[in-house]
Amino acid sequence: MDGTPVEATLLGAEVLAPGRVLIELEAGGLRSAFEVHVAGDSCYVDEPGGSTALVELPRFPDPSAAIPPGSLTAAMPGSVTRVAVAEGDRVTAGQPLLVLEAMKMEHPVTAPTAGVVTALHVTVGQQVETGAVLAVVEDQPAPDRGEPDAS
Repeated sequence: MDGTPVEATLLGAEVLAPGRVLIELEAGGLRSAFEVHVAGDSCYVDEPGGSTALVELPRFPDPSAAIPPGSLTAAMPGSVTRVAVAEGDRVTAGQPLLVLEAMKMEHPVTAPTAGVVTALHVTVGQQVETGAVLAVVEDQPAPDRGEPDAS
């Protein structure tokens, strides 16, 4: 219940129906029975105190699924030595945003596209790990300056 591992002894298991099993365990001198059944991608464990749904998670989840679009990530562990932008700044493609020092070399991180810095997750002196999100640049075209059309 609280995440502390408990040593248990399996006393018995009985198949009640396809995908449905009754399991009897003993832990700390207490005997408990759990009915386990599978429905779709979920596994349900029922006991007198209630029911718990378990869902299998991928062993190696795709890290890109958790990273917002436009994120700039650290290619290697290092230290942030310079930050040249702030959140809300408009940037151009190729503009230096910050510098990472790794392996005694400076590695500039540049804007991949013109847009706006919507998040800045680092400060000067901060250590970062490989894959850490450093900043997010949302692709946004430059504002129309109201210049007359040349046609």
